[in-house]
Amino acid sequence: MKIGKYFTTNNIIGGLFIAFLLSAFLYIEHFELLVGYSKLTINTLFALFGFYRLLKAKPAVWFFTGFFLSISWLWWMAVSFYYYNMVYLIPIVVVAIGVVYALLFLGLRLLVKKVAKAIECKFYALFPSKTTPFLNALALLAINQFEPFGFNWLKLQLIFVESLLNIHLWSFALILFTLALFIVFRRYWLLLLLLFTIDLKHPTIVNAKLLRDIELVSTNISIKEKWKSENQALYTQMVLTRVDRAITHHKKLIIFPESLLPYFLNDTNTTLQELLERSKKITIVTGALYDKAVGDYRNSAYIFRDGNYTVANKVVLVPFGEANPLPQWMGKIVNKIFFDGSIDYKGDKEFTTIKLLNKEFKIAICYEGTSAKTYQDNPKYLIVISNNGWFKPSIEPTEQKLLLKFFSKLHKTTIYHSINGSPSYVVVPHPEDL
Repeated sequence: MKIGKYFTTNNIIGGLFIAFLLSAFLYIEHFELLVGYSKLTINTLFALFGFYRLLKAKPAVWFFTGFFLSISWLWWMAVSFYYYNMVYLIPIVVVAIGVVYALLFLGLRLLVKKVAKAIECKFYALFPSKTTPFLNALALLAINQFEPFGFNWLKLQLIFVESLLNIHLWSFALILFTLALFIVFRRYWLLLLLLFTIDLKHPTIVNAKLLRDIELVSTNISIKEKWKSENQALYTQMVLTRVDRAITHHKKLIIFPESLLPYFLNDTNTTLQELLERSKKITIVTGALYDKAVGDYRNSAYIFRDGNYTVANKVVLVPFGEANPLPQWMGKIVNKIFFDGSIDYKGDKEFTTIKLLNKEFKIAICYEGTSAKTYQDNPKYLIVISNNGWFKPSIEPTEQKLLLKFFSKLHKTTIYHSINGSPSYVVVPHPEDL
């Protein structure tokens, strides 16, 4: 394989154009460029044309599509290195993300080429040059399920969240194979199969300020300031003040963002007592750290109610950010180089579900809200607390919101999302899905 033949202007532009078509929905949403059915229609047309072009494309174009597409969706991951005082790594991390997905796209496309050749050599009379688009569709379905270290924010189904088409996996597969049929047989009536994927029911975003009984708190605390020990008293007082205000406004439940109290709350008796006393008048959910044992630290949500408290520990940890997925000896080296030798958090085995306001709420912390594992039991109500301050400024909050819409629609879950670094909101499934 000659590497030089891949780096041609046509291949690079071809990959860039497809990546643009398949990323447009994200930036249209982020910058609020379109609304209503104009947004849904444009997103649908861009997505269909993008996948159509990709199903026809040669391996070199797949390489550059994977490179530009992953960067367009995931460049924000590198922003966190600014807060670790490693700005020089940001461009390196962005390029590394692009290369990983470029090689994934290329590897699958080359496998398709090899399998298609074998099939057509053996069954040429039946399949003369007709198998590649269908095998490419299978490759895209595989990419859609790809989860490096359990992380999957490049989920191609997400493209259809704000579109006229269905988001379910069967629908995504039907879309791809319909386009493959059209490429092979060039019959426009085949596109009528897309009618089976039309879905005009969409989850709704509700402004947190419109809630009657629930106070969904938004904060905008800088990561640079958040973990300074001298600021702990300030954040503690802020929480207590917001709780007192919610009580005066006759709220029944107040939800604060992830790790808003940046210390081991169970080791601070005074603050615990303050919150326990207030919990006799209002239920309080707040993010903080939990010191379970020596070397056993948890990222947790504390639920204070009726003078008692429960701790919901995080189950699905962020790869590298909270737990190193590499072998232990490699993990120690990475933590020493990049994270000052800090110890990984540990995760619980099961999620916490608690009854609040006569409803069963499952508790998820940040990344867990975008993990399929959280939704395996189709929870009807979910509280998600997040800290998006690590990725400011970026498109991360927008992509997170689209993922929450995706899972809300898929599992008919109402999601209450309290955030540091971007506005809080509620995601409500379509009324027919409730």
